[in-house]
Amino acid sequence: MIAIIFAKNSERLKDKHNMEICGETMINRISGILYESKIFDRIILFTKNHSLKCSYCSIIYDDTGGILIDSILHCIKTYNEFLAVGGDMPLIDYNIIDNLIKSYNKKMIAYKNGNYYETLFSIYNMSVYSSLKNYRDSGNESISKFMSLYNTDYIEVNTLKLKSVNYYDDLLMVRKYLNCT
Repeated sequence: MIAIIFAKNSERLKDKHNMEICGETMINRISGILYESKIFDRIILFTKNHSLKCSYCSIIYDDTGGILIDSILHCIKTYNEFLAVGGDMPLIDYNIIDNLIKSYNKKMIAYKNGNYYETLFSIYNMSVYSSLKNYRDSGNESISKFMSLYNTDYIEVNTLKLKSVNYYDDLLMVRKYLNCT
C-alpha cells in the first residue's frame, strides 16, 4: 500500500506545513512517521504548494484545480488504493496507522473521531470511485457527508492523535504535547 499526504495551501495558518515541530517541518515529521512505520511501499506528498520539501517522500503536484474531493478522486484513479493522510496531522503514530491498516478489508475505511469522519486519515480504493465521482458530479463537495451516506466502515476513536493544525494555537498545543516548546 502507499500513503499519500495531502497538503493544500492553508488559508487559516499560512505556510503551516513548513512550520517547525521538534526540529523538523510538519511535512517531514508526518512523512518520517509514515516511513518509520515500514508499512508503505511508497509515500507521496500531493500538493499545490511548490515551496514544500519532503525528506521521506516523492512530491507530486496537484493540478486538479479543484477542492479536496477532486484531489481524492484523482488519486484513486491514479493509484487505486492508498492511505490518505492530512499534511497537518503531526501527532499520528505507528499504532493509529497500524490499527487502520489491520482493520482494512478492501472497502473504504476511516477513523470517526467523535462525530467527524477523518477524511484525511482514511483508506480509499477503486471500490468507491464510481460512487464518489457520481456524488461529486451531482455538485456535492463534502467527503465526510459522502462517507456517512456511503456507509463507510469506520473505527470510532476519541484522540488527539488525529488533531489537525489549523491555527497558531494548535501549533503551540502540538509542540507542548510533544514536549518541544
